[in-house]
Amino acid sequence: MDINPKIDLSGAATTLASRGRVQIPDFLSPESAETLHDLLQQHEDWYLSYNEGPDNFETSEAEFAALTIEQKHRFTAGVYRRARSGFQYLFKQYYISQAVASGENQGHPIHTVHNWVTGEDFLGLMRHVTGRDDIRTSDSYASLYGPGHFLTRHDDRHPTHQRIAAWVLSMTPEWDENWGGYLAFYDEAGNVVEAFKPAFNTLNLFTVPQHHAVQLVTPFAGAPRTSYLGWLLA
Repeated sequence: MDINPKIDLSGAATTLASRGRVQIPDFLSPESAETLHDLLQQHEDWYLSYNEGPDNFETSEAEFAALTIEQKHRFTAGVYRRARSGFQYLFKQYYISQAVASGENQGHPIHTVHNWVTGEDFLGLMRHVTGRDDIRTSDSYASLYGPGHFLTRHDDRHPTHQRIAAWVLSMTPEWDENWGGYLAFYDEAGNVVEAFKPAFNTLNLFTVPQHHAVQLVTPFAGAPRTSYLGWLLA
């Protein structure tokens, strides 16, 4: 994986320092962007990720497909009901860091990207842009938001992980603004102060804590919202 040598790192650092978030288009070289896109498109080991209060659950696609239509409707209704008044999420993910650590799917092609984000090329650039020399490593996920998927407002603080910043490398080639799925940032009154559209080979980087959400992907969205993402950890 190669980072585009033409990106304006100084400008990105200035924007991040002043606003707490920045978008960096054309983050990877064209060849690397296509490689990562293909890895995400060909990936089949997705897990449906959702929560019930503070507890996270993952269900394989095969397990969910085996449910009856009534069970699927009851499940979805429960997720949407909890989303009305509390933190809730529903999307597909593959937790690459965890898979690598546990030895799951050894030799899987997408695991090679994890080696890149935990290497010095990526981490050194992140230290430069964030101005944080205490960045030790990063974890990594692949995510896929389909119709009806969402992630409600939260600030990314974690009880045991010291997260300095979050990064989301959007790998969605074409996205209509009517399809939802924007990465939205909020002020204390709940107003959306900025929202990032899913865009191919664009890195969204923002400091933690910061209130944000992934808006609901509409039922008529014509493509999945795919990303490669993680947190920079001290």
